[in-house]
Amino acid sequence: MSEIEISLVWLQLDPTSVVARSHLLVLWSRLGRYDPADVARLIYRDQRLFEWRAFLYPTRHLPFYRLAMRSRSLKYVHLRRRAAWMRQNLPLRRQVLSRLRREGPLATSAFDGRAAVSWHSRGWTNDRNASQMLEFLSARGLVLVAGRAGQERLWDLTERCVPAEALLSAATPAKLIRDATVRSLCALGVATPTQIQNMLPAALRGSVAKAIPSLERAGELIPARVAELKGRWYVHAADAERIPALERSWSGRTTLLSPFDTLIRDRARAEALFGMRYRIEIYVPRAKREHGYFAMPILHEDELIGRIDPRVDRERNTLVVNAVHLEPGPKRDAATGRAVAQALADLARFTGMSHVTLPAGAGLPGLR
Repeated sequence: MSEIEISLVWLQLDPTSVVARSHLLVLWSRLGRYDPADVARLIYRDQRLFEWRAFLYPTRHLPFYRLAMRSRSLKYVHLRRRAAWMRQNLPLRRQVLSRLRREGPLATSAFDGRAAVSWHSRGWTNDRNASQMLEFLSARGLVLVAGRAGQERLWDLTERCVPAEALLSAATPAKLIRDATVRSLCALGVATPTQIQNMLPAALRGSVAKAIPSLERAGELIPARVAELKGRWYVHAADAERIPALERSWSGRTTLLSPFDTLIRDRARAEALFGMRYRIEIYVPRAKREHGYFAMPILHEDELIGRIDPRVDRERNTLVVNAVHLEPGPKRDAATGRAVAQALADLARFTGMSHVTLPAGAGLPGLR
């Protein structure tokens, strides 16, 4: 799984697992089949990845993210509210840190959450004082997720969740910001300044915005023209040098994308570049869904050609395709259908399923 560390900026975590957990699907889309246990090993045993605020990051990038963790910006109302609540609940904070130091790793349920002032919200976090304290301590970089017991997170002090050298860095904040800006652009391939910033923590986006013109002057970020799209776009200098060779010899592949994949996570960007309007419908009432609960876009060569609505049926050992929705445009041939069928077969094997079932009249020749 060394490919993960080479190219990864982050993987978004999401509890939905109608097919598989999203971060595992993102890696499958790029790497093909692999052992998901390798990902857990990289996080919790080898400590080469770390989990922070529902994302996975390479541990070697921790010095950059610690800039965000240490930020005391009170720009947003929710940050001011969080800071006030933590001040009001110093005994709970001390209790959590003390118990983790003595007994960690510990699950959220190990703490009773008795606080001087309860956390109030209109959502599921209401009165969940222990979990909120752990989340806020994690946001500040004092604790991290050290493992999992089923779906429940196990927390521990940050210094026990990452190698000691990861907490040390000779790089200046300016260099950390510049390097992260370049990583963000490379992950996107081509992007506007706003898109580059949105790949990185909100607390640091202002600094990233200031770094972009400097990187352009230094020749690391190259202005690009994207056909039919307005605005200022960039590619990384090394990627720009590869474009002529790619135009001569590039060959695409076919895969299915998680709704949280970086390629489509910014829905407006995906629509501008690929012409497909995509929305996740997990929270849409069943009767109002257009494409399905967990519709996965079909990436075929350099196009998004449609969506597939799949689910894993473990009782039947089958990857069930509820529907296939193709985008309007050029008629797809049997070779396209066979490529999509192969991607489905590979996804079935990755999820441990032996069979794939398709709806009648899938509308794509060769898809059977």
